[in-house]
Amino acid sequence: MPLEQPLYLLPQVKKRALIPQLGTLIVLAAIFYAGILLNISLLQLRGSQETVIKTVSLIGIIIIAGIGTIIAIRRAHLPHRFYQNRLTIMNRPVYYSEITSTSPYQSILDKLFRTYTIPLNHKATIRNIPLSIPLQPYLQQMIDYARQKPEPGFSRI
Repeated sequence: MPLEQPLYLLPQVKKRALIPQLGTLIVLAAIFYAGILLNISLLQLRGSQETVIKTVSLIGIIIIAGIGTIIAIRRAHLPHRFYQNRLTIMNRPVYYSEITSTSPYQSILDKLFRTYTIPLNHKATIRNIPLSIPLQPYLQQMIDYARQKPEPGFSRI
């Protein structure tokens, strides 16, 4: 069975997806390392032990931050895919019949990066949409089409 081709691919604004996540990751890593340094200073350790523990903990935090950065970059490159009966957000399907809202909104970061967000239901949200793409009418059209055409194997009661 051939793979279904998406009707539309919506790329994310990569700056909007990456910069806040990387900023949060850096701040949390710094706080975590400061906590480690505080705990080490309260212990009665020799200088060489203290240096080894600081070095190992710094390397561990750098590895964790690197993994977090790689994951954030991979997620930022995932487009939202629109199919006949569903869309996928981060490779998770959201069926048009489950969508309860298509009204866009902008947070402070959205205004800064010239993007907007559409909360679809309590589980799914389309984020990092460029202002230049009017997605709401297209999404509403796909929802209306999906409601008119019943799913194969399902009966409407």
